[in-house]
Parts: sequence; C-alpha cells; structure tokens
Amino acid sequence: MFSRIGRFFKAIVNAVLGEAEGQIPVSMLEESVREMLESLRALREAAATTIAFETRAKRDLDAQNQRVKGLQSQAEEALKAGNEKLARRALQLQMEAKGTRDLAEQTYKAAKLRADNARVKLKVEEERVQGKIRKLGELKAISEMNQAQAKMQSITDEYNIDGAVNVFDKTAGKIQEHADKLSAMDTIAVSEGAELDRQLAQISQKTEVDAALDALKAKLAGGVSAEPDSPAKAKEKISSAFDEK
Repeated sequence: MFSRIGRFFKAIVNAVLGEAEGQIPVSMLEESVREMLESLRALREAAATTIAFETRAKRDLDAQNQRVKGLQSQAEEALKAGNEKLARRALQLQMEAKGTRDLAEQTYKAAKLRADNARVKLKVEEERVQGKIRKLGELKAISEMNQAQAKMQSITDEYNIDGAVNVFDKTAGKIQEHADKLSAMDTIAVSEGAELDRQLAQISQKTEVDAALDALKAKLAGGVSAEPDSPAKAKEKISSAFDEK
C-alpha cells in the first residue's frame, strides 16, 4: 500500500516537473520566433524604403536621359532651320542636362547597390526565420509527444496497470484451473456410475440364470414343478448379497 502511495506522489511530482521542463523551452522558442518576426517586419520596411529610393532614382535618370535626347533633337532641328543661335542654346542646355544626368546616374547606381544588398539580406533573413519556424514546429511536436509519453507513464505509475494485469492473469488462471478440475471430476463420476450400472446388470443377469437353472434341476430330479425366481426376487437376493458383504 505504501509503495503505491509513494508511486502516486512520485508520478505527480514527475508530471509537474516534466510539464514545466517541457513547456518553458517551447515558450522561450515561441517568444524568440515572435521577436524574429518583428525584426523581419522592420527589415522588410527598411528594404521597401531602399527599393523605393532605387525606383525614384531610376525614374529620375530616365527623365534626364530623355531631356538630353530632346535637347539634341532641338539643336538639330534649329540648325536645319538655319537658326544657329537657337541650336547653340539647345546644345548649351544639353551640356547642363548631361551633368545632371551623370549625377542622377551615380545616384541610381548607389541606390541600386543598396537595394540589391537589401534584397539579398532580406531573402537570407526570411529563409533563416522560416527555418526557425519549421524547427519550432518540429520541437513542439516532439514536446507534445514527450508530454503524452510522460502522462502515460504517470497514469501507469498511479494506477499500477501492470500489477492489475498480473493479478487478473493469475486469478483467471486459478479460476480456469478450478473449472478444469470440476470438469474432470464430472467426467470421472459419470464414467464410474456407468461402469457400476454395467456390473450390476451383469450380476442381476447371472443370478436370474442361476435361479432358472436350479428350478429346472429340481423339476427334473423330483418331478416337482418349480418356477424360477422372478426378476424382483433375484434383485432382492442380489441386494441381500450386497448387504451381507
């Protein structure tokens, strides 16, 4: 009894400690994943800002290239029209536009480099966070499996299932053994009763034959009519013979 009580309290303590040990690491991992997701969200916003700056720089560079081409066309048209002064003015503006275009190109190149780096970094971080999320799912599944195993063990310890199974098997074996003995005794009793009846029938038959033979001898010897004993009288003689024994 005391051993069962000890197992009961031991199971409770192990269940509490197991649950605490199983839940705390998983909770810490979940919190870490939440922090990673928050950081990833901030990184996405920063990458989006960098990519947006790249887009604006590319749009400004395209506009400067179009202005340079437009001024080149205006200078050619003015020169064809014989307006050299207008052509000179268009070329002057084109030189200024080329300077602005070169600056816009440098800005775009720098913005594109930063945007490309942001894209690569964001992809790496996303893959790493996704890997941690998958790992967290695996660890949670393992933790749940361990908790289920610990619960099964605590139930086994608390209710002593193995001991109850052994008691059941032993009791069932004894009951079956007793039933087999009773069946054997019934078989023996039936066979012995049948044998006794057979022997009694043989004795009765022999006694009747002897009585008939004696009566026949007496009739032939003395000329006296003698009837053989009836079966009832023969049975009485048999009973008397058993009683004398």
